[in-house]
Amino acid sequence: MSSFEDRFVKSRVKLLKKSPFFGTILLHTEYELTDSIETAATDGSTLLINEEWMCKQTEDHFNGVLLHETLHMALCHIERTDDLEDMMLANIAADIVVNGIIKDNQISLPKEAIYDDDLKHLGVREIYSILRNKQKENENYISDKYGSEDVNECLRPSKQQGKSEGEKVNKKSKWENIINKAKTIAKMKQAGVKGSGMARVFKELLDPTINWKDALYKYVTQSRADFEGYDRRFIHDGMYIDDVGGNKVHVAAFVDTSGSVDEELLQNFLSELFFAINSTRGTTGYLYYFDTELYPQGNIEDLDGVPKPVGLGGTSFVPIMSELNKIASENAHVNTVGIIYTDGFAPMTWKEPETPLLWCISPGGIKEESIKYGDVVRIEK
Repeated sequence: MSSFEDRFVKSRVKLLKKSPFFGTILLHTEYELTDSIETAATDGSTLLINEEWMCKQTEDHFNGVLLHETLHMALCHIERTDDLEDMMLANIAADIVVNGIIKDNQISLPKEAIYDDDLKHLGVREIYSILRNKQKENENYISDKYGSEDVNECLRPSKQQGKSEGEKVNKKSKWENIINKAKTIAKMKQAGVKGSGMARVFKELLDPTINWKDALYKYVTQSRADFEGYDRRFIHDGMYIDDVGGNKVHVAAFVDTSGSVDEELLQNFLSELFFAINSTRGTTGYLYYFDTELYPQGNIEDLDGVPKPVGLGGTSFVPIMSELNKIASENAHVNTVGIIYTDGFAPMTWKEPETPLLWCISPGGIKEESIKYGDVVRIEK
């Protein structure tokens, strides 16, 4: 048995004792020793290890690196970032997710490991969107924030290229089963995971940021009856209902212009919204910009392009709720739905509106659990 193999076995045993949840996940990990990389990485199916470098690590760092790469595989980070343009930023975003989970569970990481306490609770694609926007504003942002532009590329997707969607789904199902098994074992041993780590692993794998464009379209084509009896986070559980058709729907769309607006993302969002409304029979829409006040822009089907944002003051949702209730009372024969594009940072002191409500949260915005009423989808590029 080589030096690495011996330490690998001991590491799995130690982690099983310290954290049955993470230890069980590590039991299902396969590795390959190679000189083609300088440190450690994964191709999505296998740990790729530089034995010489790995064996120089302390015991705690050795364990942390193994778990780090294994979580990249378990969370299907390669499959979920393979369409992103900047792989360096994708690697950083994925590292922030897994290192946040590891550090919160008091497992050691090398000092150069990327960690961001402000972003660790978000999904990999949302973190990517935030980092990309920051980098556009300041080309030195990554090096200033994380210490170096020479980021270790843990995600090596070469073996994933060319895989069918069916193969990717099977791989995700495999890790779902492993994680469910790990959860069961952890509960049997009455060993929780600190810092909500287990819950965050489940959220990242089983409840990733959904395709917001699909959610937006599904929402504007529903009738009021379609929303009754569902948990407010049904969208996150993938519980979409087919369009029943034959019902008139009016969409009241509210776009937050209170802070720095990402014009590209705003254009993408409104383009998708306009398309969903204009391509659906029986659906009309009205656009408002808002900060602490409403700025009506007109009927969406009559607008010639995206109006220039106005407002840019503070933020309040109270005028929105008043307007939604007014619209619903004046148009009882029409199914009114509200859609709000915002980062969500404003007091949630209003009463539940009479209409279905979809919150479209911009990158870096408020956590879903902070929103009292309505459904939530996170926006990403």
